[in-house]
Amino acid sequence: MLQRILAGFQNLPGAEQAYLVSRQDGLISAVGKRGKNPDLEFANLAVKELANLERGSFGEGIELWIEGDETILVSRISSDTSLVIRGKKNSRIARWRHAVDRDTDVLNSLVR
Repeated sequence: MLQRILAGFQNLPGAEQAYLVSRQDGLISAVGKRGKNPDLEFANLAVKELANLERGSFGEGIELWIEGDETILVSRISSDTSLVIRGKKNSRIARWRHAVDRDTDVLNSLVR
């Protein structure tokens, strides 16, 4: 079921990879192009920076959008787990965000 949900994210317009990362356990699950591994170093750094926002005056870091040479969405699913969707430049990141919002409860129930 988890792979099916991640495949749904990977099939969104412009998306090429979708993966779940745990702060404690690392990579939980990934879907993407064959032979292309998830960038766990980047994902761990992004998750760490979201957590660092809580230490400042910004409040809780829930989501990070990156648009440049590629489009990346990092969304906190729970206190330990984050979803990363990576794709082509100028992808429809707001559409990705809507899909994540729709499936967050299901993802949480599967990752527990």
